[in-house]
Amino acid sequence: MKKFVFCLVIVLAFSVPALAADARHEAYMKAARAFVEEHKFPNGEDIEADDITADFPENKLAVCDVDSDGQPELLIQFGTGTMASMQEFVCGFDEKTKKITIELFGFPAFEYLDNGCVKLSDSHNQGLAGEFWPFSILKYNAGTGEYELMGHVDAWSEEDYPRDFDDKPFPKKIDADGDGFVFFIEAEGFKGYDEPVDTPVYEKWVSQYISGANPIEPEWFSADAKGLEALNKK
Repeated sequence: MKKFVFCLVIVLAFSVPALAADARHEAYMKAARAFVEEHKFPNGEDIEADDITADFPENKLAVCDVDSDGQPELLIQFGTGTMASMQEFVCGFDEKTKKITIELFGFPAFEYLDNGCVKLSDSHNQGLAGEFWPFSILKYNAGTGEYELMGHVDAWSEEDYPRDFDDKPFPKKIDADGDGFVFFIEAEGFKGYDEPVDTPVYEKWVSQYISGANPIEPEWFSADAKGLEALNKK
Protein backbone atom coordinates (compact mmCIF):
# COMPACT_ATOMS: atom_id res chain seq x y z
CA MET A 1 0.00 0.00 0.00
CA LYS A 2 2.84 2.37 0.79
CA LYS A 3 4.35 1.81 -2.66
CA PHE A 4 1.00 2.62 -4.27
CA VAL A 5 0.66 5.89 -2.33
CA PHE A 6 4.23 6.84 -3.21
CA CYS A 7 3.58 6.25 -6.90
CA LEU A 8 0.36 8.23 -6.73
CA VAL A 9 2.20 11.23 -5.24
CA ILE A 10 4.80 11.06 -8.01
CA VAL A 11 2.10 10.98 -10.71
CA LEU A 12 0.29 13.96 -9.18
CA ALA A 13 3.51 15.95 -8.83
CA PHE A 14 4.26 15.57 -12.51
CA SER A 15 0.68 15.99 -13.73
CA VAL A 16 -0.03 19.38 -12.07
CA PRO A 17 2.50 21.34 -14.17
CA ALA A 18 1.33 19.49 -17.26
CA LEU A 19 -2.31 20.37 -16.56
CA ALA A 20 -1.37 24.01 -16.00
CA ALA A 21 0.54 24.08 -19.27
CA ASP A 22 -2.42 22.55 -21.08
CA ALA A 23 -4.79 25.13 -19.62
CA ARG A 24 -2.43 27.96 -20.58
CA HIS A 25 -2.13 26.59 -24.11
CA GLU A 26 -5.91 26.29 -24.43
CA ALA A 27 -6.47 29.85 -23.22
CA TYR A 28 -3.83 31.23 -25.57
CA MET A 29 -5.25 29.38 -28.55
CA LYS A 30 -8.74 30.62 -27.75
CA ALA A 31 -7.53 34.23 -27.73
CA ALA A 32 -5.47 33.71 -30.89
CA ARG A 33 -8.44 32.18 -32.73
CA ALA A 34 -10.68 35.06 -31.61
CA PHE A 35 -8.14 37.49 -33.06
CA VAL A 36 -7.79 35.66 -36.38
CA GLU A 37 -11.37 34.49 -36.94
CA GLU A 38 -13.42 37.16 -35.17
CA HIS A 39 -11.03 40.12 -35.36
CA LYS A 40 -11.21 40.55 -31.59
CA PHE A 41 -8.43 41.84 -29.35
CA PRO A 42 -7.56 39.76 -26.25
CA ASN A 43 -9.07 42.45 -24.02
CA GLY A 44 -12.45 41.72 -25.65
CA GLU A 45 -12.57 44.76 -27.91
CA ASP A 46 -13.59 44.29 -31.54
CA ILE A 47 -11.40 45.53 -34.37
CA GLU A 48 -13.57 47.74 -36.52
CA ALA A 49 -13.69 46.81 -40.21
CA ASP A 50 -12.79 50.38 -41.18
CA ASP A 51 -9.60 50.10 -39.13
CA ILE A 52 -8.27 47.17 -41.19
CA THR A 53 -6.28 48.72 -44.03
CA ALA A 54 -4.37 45.68 -45.35
CA ASP A 55 -4.59 41.88 -45.50
CA PHE A 56 -5.33 40.61 -42.00
CA PRO A 57 -2.94 37.59 -42.21
CA GLU A 58 -0.07 40.09 -42.26
CA ASN A 59 -0.67 40.55 -38.54
CA LYS A 60 1.34 38.38 -36.15
CA LEU A 61 1.04 35.78 -33.40
CA ALA A 62 3.71 34.35 -31.11
CA VAL A 63 4.22 32.42 -27.90
CA CYS A 64 7.42 33.36 -26.11
CA ASP A 65 8.68 34.15 -22.60
CA VAL A 66 9.28 37.86 -23.07
CA ASP A 67 8.90 38.95 -19.44
CA SER A 68 11.51 36.41 -18.21
CA ASP A 69 9.22 34.87 -15.58
CA GLY A 70 9.90 31.34 -16.81
CA GLN A 71 6.50 30.95 -18.48
CA PRO A 72 5.56 31.74 -22.10
CA GLU A 73 3.35 34.68 -22.99
CA LEU A 74 0.97 35.06 -25.90
CA LEU A 75 1.87 37.95 -28.19
CA ILE A 76 -0.69 39.41 -30.58
CA GLN A 77 0.34 42.17 -32.96
CA PHE A 78 -2.14 44.17 -35.04
CA GLY A 79 -0.28 46.34 -37.51
CA THR A 80 -2.51 46.33 -40.59
CA GLY A 81 -4.68 49.20 -39.48
CA THR A 82 -4.80 52.92 -39.00
CA MET A 83 -2.07 54.34 -36.76
CA ALA A 84 -4.57 54.95 -33.99
CA SER A 85 -5.82 51.35 -34.05
CA MET A 86 -2.48 49.51 -34.17
CA GLN A 87 -1.84 47.47 -31.02
CA GLU A 88 0.48 44.84 -29.62
CA PHE A 89 -0.58 42.74 -26.63
CA VAL A 90 1.50 40.75 -24.16
CA CYS A 91 -0.82 38.22 -22.52
CA GLY A 92 -0.09 36.07 -19.50
CA PHE A 93 -2.14 33.37 -17.81
CA ASP A 94 -3.79 33.26 -14.38
CA GLU A 95 -3.62 29.68 -13.12
CA LYS A 96 -6.37 30.33 -10.56
CA THR A 97 -8.99 31.67 -12.98
CA LYS A 98 -7.66 29.75 -16.01
CA LYS A 99 -7.96 32.94 -18.05
CA ILE A 100 -5.49 35.11 -19.90
CA THR A 101 -4.31 38.38 -18.39
CA ILE A 102 -3.14 41.52 -20.17
CA GLU A 103 0.40 42.31 -19.01
CA LEU A 104 0.98 45.12 -21.48
CA PHE A 105 -0.43 46.63 -24.66
CA GLY A 106 0.48 49.58 -26.83
CA PHE A 107 1.66 50.73 -30.23
CA PRO A 108 3.44 47.77 -31.92
CA ALA A 109 7.01 49.01 -31.56
CA PHE A 110 8.17 46.74 -28.71
CA GLU A 111 11.77 45.70 -28.13
CA TYR A 112 11.84 42.86 -25.60
CA LEU A 113 14.88 42.33 -23.37
CA ASP A 114 15.78 39.21 -21.40
CA ASN A 115 15.87 41.09 -18.08
CA GLY A 116 12.12 41.65 -18.08
CA CYS A 117 12.29 45.13 -19.64
CA VAL A 118 10.64 46.43 -22.78
CA LYS A 119 11.72 49.42 -24.83
CA LEU A 120 8.59 50.85 -26.43
CA SER A 121 9.04 53.46 -29.14
CA ASP A 122 6.47 56.23 -29.53
CA SER A 123 4.10 56.02 -32.47
CA HIS A 124 5.04 59.56 -33.55
CA ASN A 125 8.06 61.84 -33.38
CA GLN A 126 6.64 65.32 -33.73
CA GLY A 127 8.80 67.14 -31.23
CA LEU A 128 12.37 68.45 -31.36
CA ALA A 129 14.19 65.12 -31.36
CA GLY A 130 15.24 64.97 -35.00
CA GLU A 131 16.85 61.59 -35.71
CA PHE A 132 16.37 60.46 -32.09
CA TRP A 133 13.11 58.54 -31.61
CA PRO A 134 11.32 59.02 -28.26
CA PHE A 135 10.64 55.88 -26.22
CA SER A 136 9.49 54.48 -22.90
CA ILE A 137 11.10 51.83 -20.71
CA LEU A 138 8.82 49.39 -18.91
CA LYS A 139 9.76 46.57 -16.54
CA TYR A 140 7.78 43.47 -15.65
CA ASN A 141 6.62 43.22 -12.03
CA ALA A 142 6.15 39.57 -11.09
CA GLY A 143 4.17 40.61 -8.02
CA THR A 144 1.44 42.38 -9.99
CA GLY A 145 1.76 40.39 -13.22
CA GLU A 146 1.99 43.62 -15.21
CA TYR A 147 4.63 45.90 -16.68
CA GLU A 148 5.43 49.13 -14.86
CA LEU A 149 6.54 52.34 -16.54
CA MET A 150 10.10 53.23 -15.53
CA GLY A 151 10.24 56.40 -17.59
CA HIS A 152 9.91 58.14 -20.94
CA VAL A 153 12.63 59.87 -22.94
CA ASP A 154 12.41 62.61 -25.58
CA ALA A 155 15.19 64.80 -26.97
CA TRP A 156 16.09 68.11 -28.57
CA SER A 157 18.39 68.10 -31.59
CA GLU A 158 20.23 71.37 -32.15
CA GLU A 159 20.97 70.57 -35.79
CA ASP A 160 17.31 70.00 -36.62
CA TYR A 161 15.89 72.65 -34.29
CA PRO A 162 18.25 75.52 -33.36
CA ARG A 163 15.23 77.07 -31.65
CA ASP A 164 12.18 75.41 -30.12
CA PHE A 165 8.52 76.02 -30.99
CA ASP A 166 8.46 79.00 -28.61
CA ASP A 167 11.55 80.46 -30.36
CA LYS A 168 13.83 79.68 -27.40
CA PRO A 169 17.42 78.83 -28.41
CA PHE A 170 18.94 75.39 -27.95
CA PRO A 171 20.37 75.17 -24.38
CA LYS A 172 24.09 75.01 -25.15
CA LYS A 173 25.03 75.34 -21.48
CA ILE A 174 23.28 72.07 -20.70
CA ASP A 175 24.89 70.35 -23.70
CA ALA A 176 28.27 70.16 -21.95
CA ASP A 177 29.61 67.36 -24.16
CA GLY A 178 28.76 69.35 -27.30
CA ASP A 179 27.05 66.54 -29.21
CA GLY A 180 24.06 68.72 -30.13
CA PHE A 181 21.52 66.81 -28.04
CA VAL A 182 19.80 67.31 -24.71
CA PHE A 183 17.21 64.91 -23.29
CA PHE A 184 13.91 65.16 -21.47
CA ILE A 185 13.50 62.29 -19.01
CA GLU A 186 10.12 61.81 -17.39
CA ALA A 187 11.01 59.50 -14.50
CA GLU A 188 11.64 59.57 -10.77
CA GLY A 189 14.35 62.09 -9.98
CA PHE A 190 13.94 64.05 -13.23
CA LYS A 191 11.79 67.00 -14.29
CA GLY A 192 10.98 66.03 -17.85
CA TYR A 193 10.48 68.90 -20.27
CA ASP A 194 11.05 71.46 -17.52
CA GLU A 195 14.69 70.49 -17.08
CA PRO A 196 16.62 68.84 -19.96
CA VAL A 197 19.77 66.87 -19.23
CA ASP A 198 22.97 66.16 -21.15
CA THR A 199 23.72 62.91 -23.00
CA PRO A 200 25.85 61.28 -20.23
CA VAL A 201 22.99 61.72 -17.76
CA TYR A 202 20.55 60.16 -20.21
CA GLU A 203 22.91 57.28 -20.96
CA LYS A 204 23.41 56.57 -17.24
CA TRP A 205 19.66 56.48 -16.68
CA VAL A 206 18.84 54.18 -19.59
CA SER A 207 21.81 51.86 -18.99
CA GLN A 208 20.33 50.64 -15.70
CA TYR A 209 17.55 48.99 -17.74
CA ILE A 210 19.29 47.87 -20.92
CA SER A 211 22.96 47.37 -20.00
CA GLY A 212 23.91 43.71 -20.24
CA ALA A 213 20.45 42.69 -21.43
CA ASN A 214 19.98 40.71 -24.63
CA PRO A 215 17.14 41.24 -27.10
CA ILE A 216 14.43 38.61 -27.37
CA GLU A 217 13.26 37.82 -30.90
CA PRO A 218 9.91 36.01 -30.81
CA GLU A 219 9.10 33.51 -33.56
CA TRP A 220 6.16 35.18 -35.26
CA PHE A 221 3.37 33.42 -37.16
CA SER A 222 0.82 34.85 -39.57
CA ALA A 223 -2.68 35.71 -38.35
CA ASP A 224 -4.45 33.04 -40.40
CA ALA A 225 -5.28 29.33 -40.30
CA LYS A 226 -1.69 28.41 -41.13
CA GLY A 227 -0.36 30.59 -38.34
CA LEU A 228 -2.87 29.17 -35.86
CA GLU A 229 -1.75 25.65 -36.77
CA ALA A 230 1.90 26.56 -36.23
CA LEU A 231 1.07 28.30 -32.94
CA ASN A 232 -0.86 25.25 -31.76
CA LYS A 233 2.31 23.18 -32.07
CA LYS A 234 4.37 25.49 -29.85
